[in-house]
Amino acid sequence: MQELEDKTYNFAIKGLGFIKSLDKIDPQLNTGELKQYTGAVSLKFIAAMDSKENDDFAHNLRECHNNTIKILERLKNLNEIKEKNLKTERNQLITEAEEIIKNLDKIIEKLIY
Repeated sequence: MQELEDKTYNFAIKGLGFIKSLDKIDPQLNTGELKQYTGAVSLKFIAAMDSKENDDFAHNLRECHNNTIKILERLKNLNEIKEKNLKTERNQLITEAEEIIKNLDKIIEKLIY
């Protein structure tokens, strides 16, 4: 679980950096939701790990999962990026989001709550 916590944290940091770069290059892009979901991935996972109650754990884990899915959808829809470095960064974030979702799916399928 520590490894997944680290992955969600690193994903959030990289994602927020990517969004800042996007905002500098194309201020017209609406990145508000993307920022919100990206920051919440790590926060919800950490909240799940700190939960005292099983239902809080399950709720926070599902929220982390849902936020990651929303980020993945939005990243895949960012086709208008022309800068090579940002395209590469976007593709790396897509791969990481898919990995996080896969790991969260394994945990969620075992939840009782």
